[in-house]
Amino acid sequence: MSELSIERSGIRDSEACECCGDCSRTIWGYVYRGNIAEAAYFVQWTLGHVDRHGANFDLIVGKWGECTNRSDRTLVSLEFRRTDNGPAFMVIDSSGRPSASSDLVGRTLARNEIVDTQIAKTAFEIVDALMDLDERI
Repeated sequence: MSELSIERSGIRDSEACECCGDCSRTIWGYVYRGNIAEAAYFVQWTLGHVDRHGANFDLIVGKWGECTNRSDRTLVSLEFRRTDNGPAFMVIDSSGRPSASSDLVGRTLARNEIVDTQIAKTAFEIVDALMDLDERI
């Protein structure tokens, strides 16, 4: 398999939350296998509170480029947490995530549609690469 690379695209900080006063950050970009786009990614966390709230990784996985459309892509969501045993990712239902309403997404996947499948292996490979390659995280 080809090595993964990324293209950093954007970053946005939210205004302070009305209920807690904390701000969150969202970053996004694209993941490539060789020179072929494999996914778009969005990572969101509360600034200064990853230990308490974790972080969300939304991956829009599928075919990209000319002659493709949203029906060629699915949303896979993972939650990052720091645990007593070290950092960990867990697949979560993607339907409630902000990326679920993106024009880039054809279908959201529930946790039970992902666990122990090839798309789970791909998703974990992507988040591992993001942790290594995107210094904004």
